[in-house]
Amino acid sequence: MANSNAFRRRTLVKSAVLGAGSTVLLARHGRAAADKPQYGGKLRVAYQLAPGALDPVVGRSGGDAYYWRQFCDQLVDADPALKPRAETSLAESWDVSDPKSVTLKLRKGVLFHDGTPFDAAAVKFNIERLLDPATKATPRAAFTAVESVEAVDEHLVRFRLKRPWGSVLSTLADRGGAMNSPTAVKALGADYAFKPVSTGPFKVAEFVSGSHVRFVRNEKYWGRDGDGNPLPYLDEIVMNIMADPTVQVSALKAGDTDLVYLPVRDVGGFLDNPKYNVETFQGGGVVFTLSFNQAKPPMDNQNLRLAVAHAINPEAIVKAVHFGRAIVAKGGMWPTGSWAYDPTVARPSYNVAKAKALLAAGGKPGGFEMDALMWPSEVNTPTAEIVRAQLGAIGIKLNLKVAEVTVATEKFYYGQEAPLFLTSWSRYPEPDWNASLIYRSDGYYNAGKVKNAALDALIDEGAATVDLEKRKVIYRKVDEIVLGEALMVPEIYGITYAAAAKHVMGLDQVFGWDAKMYLHRMWLKKV
Repeated sequence: MANSNAFRRRTLVKSAVLGAGSTVLLARHGRAAADKPQYGGKLRVAYQLAPGALDPVVGRSGGDAYYWRQFCDQLVDADPALKPRAETSLAESWDVSDPKSVTLKLRKGVLFHDGTPFDAAAVKFNIERLLDPATKATPRAAFTAVESVEAVDEHLVRFRLKRPWGSVLSTLADRGGAMNSPTAVKALGADYAFKPVSTGPFKVAEFVSGSHVRFVRNEKYWGRDGDGNPLPYLDEIVMNIMADPTVQVSALKAGDTDLVYLPVRDVGGFLDNPKYNVETFQGGGVVFTLSFNQAKPPMDNQNLRLAVAHAINPEAIVKAVHFGRAIVAKGGMWPTGSWAYDPTVARPSYNVAKAKALLAAGGKPGGFEMDALMWPSEVNTPTAEIVRAQLGAIGIKLNLKVAEVTVATEKFYYGQEAPLFLTSWSRYPEPDWNASLIYRSDGYYNAGKVKNAALDALIDEGAATVDLEKRKVIYRKVDEIVLGEALMVPEIYGITYAAAAKHVMGLDQVFGWDAKMYLHRMWLKKV
C-alpha cells in the first residue's frame, strides 16, 4: 500500500486514543475485582418482538438488532459514546485520510461460524451484495458513496469512493457493517434470512417462528475481555419471544427468565427490590414518532402534516403511558446523548390554535379523515389511542390500522398503505443513517420518495464532511427542513431499563451504543 509508514503512524495514534477512551469506559462500567467471570450456563432472555429476519442486511425492523447483535461483529464497532472502537472491531485499524478512498486493515485469524475465513474477499462480497439492488438491502442508501471495493491483499480492503464519505466509520457500526459468510449466503439463497452465518461471539443454533431463537457459544471467537480471557462466557442464550411485557415481568419474578427490558410501569418496584439489578440508558431511541408519507393524501399537504404535529401533546403521553419515565423530544431524530442532538432547533410543538389555523391553511378547516398504521405494544397501543383523541379534538378522524411490527413497517414504507405511521425509532451512532435512510429521496424509510433537492444535497454534504463541528451545522439544517416541513416528527425519546436476577452478572455491560442488548459479556454466578 502506498505511504505505508504514514498509515502505520495514523493507526498508532488512533489506537492510543481509543485505548485511553476504552480504559475510562471500563473504569466506569467494569466489574468489581472480586467478581471473576465464570464460564458456562444458559441465559434466558425475554423480548417482545419477533425478528423480521436474522440476516441484518435484509431485516427491516429495528427490533431485529436484538438478535443479530449476538452473532455478528461490525467492521468498525462503536462504544456507548458513539465513537469508533478498534478493540471490538473486525478492522483493527483504518485510514480515512484520502477523500476518495477508505482503507481497512482487517483482524487476522477471524473465522465465520462455518469455518471459512473472514478476509478482504469476504468484505468485498458483503459490500457488493449490499449495493446490489436485487438484495433489497435495508442499509443500501447509506452506502451510495461506494464506487467499488478492492481486496488489496488478504487482510487489507479498500473502498473506492464516488465522493468523500465522512460518515463511513460510524455507518459501519450498524447492520451494513455486519459481515455474513459468502459461502453460506450463496449456498442457502432465500433461506439465509433465518439461517445466518457470521463471525460473532454466538452462533444461531435454532429459530422457531413465534417462539424463540437459541444461540450457542462460538468456541473459536476471536474476542477477549479486558483481562485477556476468551469471550463469550455463556454456553447458550435462549431469547424467548414474549409479546406481552406483563408476561415477561411475571416470568422474571417466577424465575422462568433471567433478563428483561422493563415496561416503565414496573420500574419502581424493581428498583426497590434487592433480588434484582437494574441498569438505565438515557435517550435509548425515539419511542414515539410521527412518520409521514408526503406523497399520499392528505399528508401530501405540508400544512396538514404540520397541523397533525401541532395537535399532539407528548407531555400528556409521557405522563399517561410512560409514567413520567421518558423524555419529551426537543430536537430531531437524533436523541439526547447523540452528538448531533440539538434541542434549540425550531420544531412543531403542542398548540391547538396553531393546529386549527394550519387546517384552514391546508384547505381543511373542518378537519378530515385518514388512516394511520401502527404496531401493537404496551406503549404503542395506548399512545395511538391518545393520539387519535388529540387529533379528534381538532376535527381529524384517525382510523388505526394495526399490524405486527415487521408487517406494519413493510406496509407503510414499501406498500404505501397509509399516509401516517405511528412508530418508534432506534438510536444510531451515525446521523447519516437516519438522514440517508429516512430523508433522502431514495431512502428505504422515505415512504413517499418525494424529491427534495435541497435536503438531498445537505445529506450528501453531511455524509462527506469529516469535521465534527461542521457536521453539526449541517445536521441542524437537515433538522430545520425535516421538522419545518413535518417529514418525520419525533415526539418522545426513551429511557431504557434492563432488569436481571442477582445471579446474572455483567448487567452494566448489557447496553450497546443503540441501547439494545449485547449479551457476550454476561455471565451467570453459580450459587
